[in-house]
This record gives sequence, structure tokens and C-alpha cells, in this order.
Amino acid sequence: MYCIPNSAHNENRMDIGDATARAATKLLVSVIALVLILGGFPKTTEASDQVKLYGYVRDSSGTPIADCYIDVSDENYVSIKNTYTNEKGYYELNVPEHELYHLWAGKTDQYLFVYVPQNKTATSGQVDFNLKAGANIIMNAYDEQGNLLRNKEFRETPFCKIFATDLNNIPEYSYFGAVHDDQSNWDWNLAIPAFIVLPETPYKIHAQFEVPEFGKLMLSADNEGKGYSVSEQGEKIILNLNYELAKSKLAVLKKDGGSMVSKDIKASAKHLKTAARYLSQTPPNMKNAVRELNLSLKHSLWAHEQLQLARAEAEIEKYRKGDIQIKVVDAEGNPLDGATIDFAQTSHGFLFGANPMGENGSYDTEVADLMKDAGVNHSYITARRGIIEPELGIFEWENIDSYQEIDEQLAQGFVLMGALSMWFTSNCDFVPEYLETMDFEELKETIYNHIYNLASRYTGKIDTWEINEMNLACANVLDLNYEQKIEICHVFARAAKEANPQAKILNGSCALPYEFADSIPFPELLKSDMPADIIGLEFYYSGTNTDGYHNLGLDLGSVSDLLDQYSTFGKPIYIKELSAPSAQTSGSSWWHQPWDEETQAEYLENFYTIAFSKPSVQAISWGWGISDADAWITNGGLLDSNLNPKPAYFALKNLIDSWTTTGTGVADGNGEYNFGGFAGDYNVTIRTPAGHSFKTTIHVTEQETNQFTIRCTN
Repeated sequence: MYCIPNSAHNENRMDIGDATARAATKLLVSVIALVLILGGFPKTTEASDQVKLYGYVRDSSGTPIADCYIDVSDENYVSIKNTYTNEKGYYELNVPEHELYHLWAGKTDQYLFVYVPQNKTATSGQVDFNLKAGANIIMNAYDEQGNLLRNKEFRETPFCKIFATDLNNIPEYSYFGAVHDDQSNWDWNLAIPAFIVLPETPYKIHAQFEVPEFGKLMLSADNEGKGYSVSEQGEKIILNLNYELAKSKLAVLKKDGGSMVSKDIKASAKHLKTAARYLSQTPPNMKNAVRELNLSLKHSLWAHEQLQLARAEAEIEKYRKGDIQIKVVDAEGNPLDGATIDFAQTSHGFLFGANPMGENGSYDTEVADLMKDAGVNHSYITARRGIIEPELGIFEWENIDSYQEIDEQLAQGFVLMGALSMWFTSNCDFVPEYLETMDFEELKETIYNHIYNLASRYTGKIDTWEINEMNLACANVLDLNYEQKIEICHVFARAAKEANPQAKILNGSCALPYEFADSIPFPELLKSDMPADIIGLEFYYSGTNTDGYHNLGLDLGSVSDLLDQYSTFGKPIYIKELSAPSAQTSGSSWWHQPWDEETQAEYLENFYTIAFSKPSVQAISWGWGISDADAWITNGGLLDSNLNPKPAYFALKNLIDSWTTTGTGVADGNGEYNFGGFAGDYNVTIRTPAGHSFKTTIHVTEQETNQFTIRCTN
């Protein structure tokens, strides 16, 4: 689970920096003020106290930037006052007293930005800016009628969720705003959306887009793998976003699929070529072009998902099974020709999880029985620090021992993880007040003692402990800097492993690297000296969270690509949280069709198939919330609110059954029988030609040759 990014109110600034625009700017500000007054803008108490804000704006070499536009807003992002820097790059403003100020600095020349704008916050005093040279990637996006979406309309469509990254999907330095043209007449609503980027730097654009008959999902444009770059400061390139998304997706299909999807490639390419002809007309026939581009996208997206699923089926056979060689001999070691071998898998090496096993983190026997019957063998014990150690040094274990019934969960056969063991979210269940008053040295000592006691008490019951979302800005209530985060995680890991030498540290966060612009991309955190025996990934990329946040939507191809990206770290991957809704909520993404119970089941089946095919993935857990009454994603449970199984529950049960090996074979003249089986424990029964019967158990490891000699002594 994660917190939600703040709305980017600070992007709504007038993009005005050149001297020739000042008169128009002042007129526009006057008109806006008049409109607000006539429209009944809420009256505010005139502040008698003034606060001085001042500072310098320089470029990356330290040279002052003159005529740079400075805007100041209050804590609610309501603009208060604005000015320009002088020839020394200096500005000064006296503003009414507020708790917090948001300052914005940017400069344009003939509509185009020449520096990447910057935001800062302050309470008073000096606020300096160092702006990097900027260039403009202008987004021309069109609706189904072929109408150009100017700024207001753009931000009211799915396109509003848009991101700029490097070619590896890691956020690249940029600013999403808008540029004016002759038609906009300095009206922000009529400006053209644009990314202000670093010159000579390749960018990849990710935008949520609605493709008829496929879904409302995140799509990427990368200029067929080359990225988009602007050569000079202050210059521009203009992208037809619809066209670039279709072109880029077709390029991915060609690269990944080749001859396997040649018919789909041909169909998609035909629509793309037809769209290009419409675009080349004078004037361009945008409506017909958009229709053809949507058809191209539909063909490419469907084909790419089917390609991924077909490959997954083959890779499951390759990576998830072991070769099993059974040799049956008599008491003297002679092979028993014709012995019948019955084998039945009784457990899985792979962890199929669901969590928690009851509402609000509790244990519910009915829920646990249903999950066990489906084949689930893994769950979580939520380690809520504020409940376990409500006062410093005073431990209360009832929540884990009684409320979550750890021993009963173990008796049911669930492999348990200590979830959210360190999570600096703004919730006293996880960050009790006494932590907030400590200095860093005290915090380290306290973290060590808590985790040591926790891991020591549950050694052999819980051997995996989670560090959660250390990369997210919204999960940093203690305001730790980057180095402190790394250090505190090492303290956590040392405490857990000194208490239990078998302990493993799962370091987890949201899988998508670019969703939270104010945070450290999770892959970048993992590249640092961050302890992580296991990589934990959250896949909340559908539906709407219970707090109203509409998650970004991902297609299965993007899911597969993300898992491949994290596989490069060479560590086990746990998909620690995953959910999808069984009903559509207004404004949310959709996949194949608006969400319903059957679509949820289909998504689960396809997602698990792709994830299970990846050899680095060692666990998939559905949650947070097994039932709709408890699900983090609205309607995201495997069970409804009355604990009745939904089709998704049966889809999971059928999948696990299909990945369970049973069968019968007959030993050859050498007493041998070979077969392939999924990893886990097996019961094996040998029936000799003489009518004797012998039983034993074996354990199978995937991707290995597992040899067993079974001696029949009678």
C-alpha cells in the first residue's frame, strides 16, 4: 500500500518570461482579477503583516538570469503575487503572511521555454533558483473527432497522466507544463501541453490513453527506441502524440514478435500507413487519422499480450519444472522392471499468497479455509510497530499471537512474512509518536532493539521481514535524508539477522518507476547499498483505491517488461501486493472491457501466468484485502463482502491445480521412470509386479535434475 502524490497545482503557472509579453501579462492578470471579483471570489482577511521573499535566479554555470518570471502562491496554491528578476537575476516580493509559500521560476522567449522551470517552498526569506537550460517537446494530442486538445481539455482526458523518462523508464529531469501560441492569446486553458526538457537528452513519453476495444491504459512513445531529443536550448519539437504512441507500439511488436505475429504486424502497419496518408493531406484529415491510429494500436496491443501469454506457457514448462528420475530397485539393488509408480504433488515450492487472512489484518478461519482450499500456501503477519511496542521498550505480542493467530496460520501450512515491519508512513500503527521526537542516533538504536526483539521472538515462524517503500516521499514521516534511509535499513537488516541468522530482508515498493515524481525510482534505490535479499513489488495498476485515487492502468505487456527489468538485479522477486477490481468505477482505467467479475478473473489468470513464467519471481500474493470488505482497491477482493468466492477465486484455484503435478508411470527394464514436475513435495507410491506396495516422499527442485532411488525391501 502506498500514499498518493499531491496534485501538481504548481504547474499551473503562466509561461511568460520575455519582456515583450509583460504588458499582455499585466492585462491578463487584471482581467482574471476582475472576473474573480465579479464571480464572487471568497473574501479574505487583509493581512497586516508582510513577509519578504527574495533571492537570485542563476543558470547552471552561475550566470544571473534576467527577466525570469517569479510567481508566489500560498499553501493552497492560490497565486498571491508575481514579479521578474532584474539584470542581476535578483527578485524581491513582499507578500501577505501565510504558513507556506510555493515559488515558481521560469523564463520563455517567444512562447518557448529557455530554461526548465523550477518549484520551491519556503516560509520566508531568501529562496534562490538554479535553472537548467531547457528545450520544448510539445504534445499535440487529438480526440476521436480529430480535435486538437489544448491545455484544459488535455488535462480533463486520460492524457492528463503523462510522464517523461529516460529510455529505461527512469524519470528524467523535466517539467510538464504548457506553451502558448498565437491562438492561445496567453490563456492558460488554450495553451499547448509540453514537456520542458534538457537539450540533447533522449526522452521517452508515457501517457494514459484510451484505445477503443482494448483499454484505458498507460502507453509509451519512444521514437522506435531512439527517444525524443531537442538539439538546442530554447528550441522545440512537436509530437503528434497519437501517431507516436501507435508507431512506438508497433515497433515493440516487431522487435518482440517477428514472424510469430506477422499477420498482426501487417494489419497494424497498414492502419499506421493509412493514418500517415491522412496526416499528409492539406489540411490533415485528423478524424480519419485518429481512427486509423486507434486501430493500429488495438492490433498491436492485443497481439503483444497474446504473444506474451504464449511465451509464458512455454517458459512455465522450462523454468517451473524439474526433471524427475525415479529408479526402483529391490532389496539387493536390482532394478524392478514393470513397477507402477504413482506420484502426487502435495505442496509447492512457489509461494501463492493472499493477505491478510481476515478483515483489518485479523485472522478469520472461514477466509483461511477458503484460501487453503484454493491452494494458497503463503500469507502475511502485519508487524505494526505502534501496536507491538506502544511505549518505548514495552512489547505487547497479542496482536500477532492472538489477533492474527500466528500459530494457527502456521498450522494451516502458510509460509509467513513479517509485512510492513519498517514503514515510515503517517500512521501511528507503524510510526508511534515517540519515534518522531528522536534524533537519528536514538532512532537507530530504537529500530535495532525493536527488530531484534521481533525477529528473535518469531525465529522459525517468520524468517522474512519487510522494509516498505523507503523510496517514496510520502512514506517518510520522519524526514530522513537519502543517506539516513540507507543507514537505517542496514540497522534493520543487521538486527534481524543477528536475532535470526536465517532471516531474509524483503525490500519492497511500487513497481512502476515513474509514477511518483517526488520520490526515488525503486530501481535506483535497489542499485544503491540498500539491503534487499528479496525484491518486493506492488502491482496496483487497475481500478480505484479506497481513498479515491485512480491507479494507472497497465497492460500485460507492460507487466512483463517491468518484471524483466527487476529480474536484472539477480534477486528473488515477490509480487507482494496485487489486486484488480470486479466492478468499474467512474474515471478509472479499464482493461479489455469495463471491469466486472469475469474481467477480474481473466486478468488474474493472465497476470499470474506471465508472472509465474519468470524464473526470478518466487511469490505472488493477492492483496491487500482478500474480501471486498477489506480490499485496498475498491471491489478488489477474491471474495465478496459476504465472503462468497468470486470467479477470480476459482480462476486462482484452477491455475494452482493446473500447476500441480500428479500421474502414474511404469518403470522400464532398468527400473527407471522419468517425468517433469513442478517444484515441491510429492507422495510417491510404488506397486511391484509381485503386488507389494511402498510409499515415500520426495522433494523436487525446479530447473534441476532430481534423481531418486527407491528401494523396495520386501
